Amino acid sequence: MITIADVLSPIAIFIFSSLLTIILCKFTEKMKAKGRVLIALWFLVIFSAAICAVWNLALKYHASSPTCPLLSITLSGNEFGIFSSAFLVDSVSVYLTIIFTFTAVIVTFYALLCVNNSDGNAGRYYAMMLFLTGCVIGTAFAGDFLTLFIFWEITAACSSFLLIYGRTPESIHATLKYLVMIIVASAFIIYALSIIYAISGTLNFWAVRQILATMQDKRLLEIAFLFMAAGYSIEAAIVPFHVWLPDAYTAAPASSSAFLSALVDQASYYVLLRVLLYILTPPTVLPWVLMFAIISALTMVIGNLLALAEINVKRLISYVCIADVGYNLVAITSATELGIMGNLYFFLVGGITTALAFMLVGIFNSMGLETLEDFSGVGTRMPLTSLAMLLAVLSFAGVPPLAGFIAKYMVFTSALKGNLAWLAVIGVLTSVIQTAYLLRLINYMYAKKPRNEIKIKEPKIKLIPVLILTFALIVLGLYPTMVLDLISPIINELQLIIT
Repeated sequence: MITIADVLSPIAIFIFSSLLTIILCKFTEKMKAKGRVLIALWFLVIFSAAICAVWNLALKYHASSPTCPLLSITLSGNEFGIFSSAFLVDSVSVYLTIIFTFTAVIVTFYALLCVNNSDGNAGRYYAMMLFLTGCVIGTAFAGDFLTLFIFWEITAACSSFLLIYGRTPESIHATLKYLVMIIVASAFIIYALSIIYAISGTLNFWAVRQILATMQDKRLLEIAFLFMAAGYSIEAAIVPFHVWLPDAYTAAPASSSAFLSALVDQASYYVLLRVLLYILTPPTVLPWVLMFAIISALTMVIGNLLALAEINVKRLISYVCIADVGYNLVAITSATELGIMGNLYFFLVGGITTALAFMLVGIFNSMGLETLEDFSGVGTRMPLTSLAMLLAVLSFAGVPPLAGFIAKYMVFTSALKGNLAWLAVIGVLTSVIQTAYLLRLINYMYAKKPRNEIKIKEPKIKLIPVLILTFALIVLGLYPTMVLDLISPIINELQLIIT
């Protein structure tokens, strides 16, 4: 039987260990090599404990096969009251917790290799990574709008500390822009939640859904939906609310961009999935499909067109992240079983690929390579790093047999099954555009001569986390059933919940 301790343990491990990390890093600040080893061992202990907690929860959940996968902690006398906090344990939340934990291990290991431990802020940087990991897991387990809002807004606000870590004028400007955007988004979401509570008397997911599904006059609900959609669209960088993301990810350190794109971005897609499909299920509760289909098309088109004209490689990858938001929305908008499976598979593949791309760009940037011209001939000078970059961009483009091909195939097929053939066509055409500018990058790397003959030595130790993610892309492309078998029970569970 699952207890509340099982649910809270992975969250608590990350959040409380983040506080201790600051103390440990302060203690080891002047120990140089020994200090780095101690910090690495400390993170090994943290992630080992977190993995054990997540594994224990997953085993208990799949062994219990609950008919009503809802575990609630009530902070008031009424289970569905405004101040009651519900934690939802279902196949989706367990699956995403596994993904978040796995990705956090790899990206944090990369950050440990990149960040200078003698920097007085290194401890806070590591601590914020752990804290954010706990918060995104809390977001996945949220069972009511209030709990979801608290965990997600903490995640969004604390992300600014990772963005501004470089303390350059560009990172400060980009972080301020990001903070303004999420403050506006939070205001929209709070206003939407106030309307939902006014018309339903609760913020519990399932109670809200049952009440909204039986409403006759849904004009107030439509207003709430528009504000909520705008708020979460800002935080997910959906067009036309995407302007903060390229500046933020380009100005931030590569480890920050990798972490945020792999965890926080994927969590934002999950929030949309949970709210749109589980709560505002079309057409039972609200017919939102056409609106988000149009937004999805705009996001794919604009994200890829902006990337087509970009010459800074890190900024180019940022625009790929925006385009991926559109592909995720295609799967959500289809509102089909295959769409849900495709979306959840895209969570994993998209997180791995964007994290890998930013980690590789970080290695190239450390060598002074930033623009397409700088990448000329780098394929022969940095063979391992360039090969990993080649596989990452081919996965972005959806080239078989890499994992990105399976993800895009499922997404576009789900649009066809959801009677959105026009959206699938736009998705395929924008993928062609995406392939064009990514092949341009490959052309610079392998077909052009180096701009100078300075010898470059690849940082082999930094390639360890890179090669792990590269190997994952290959394996998931060749054996997608490894993940799809974990996702398939989610479909039956969703049918049980929404019927």
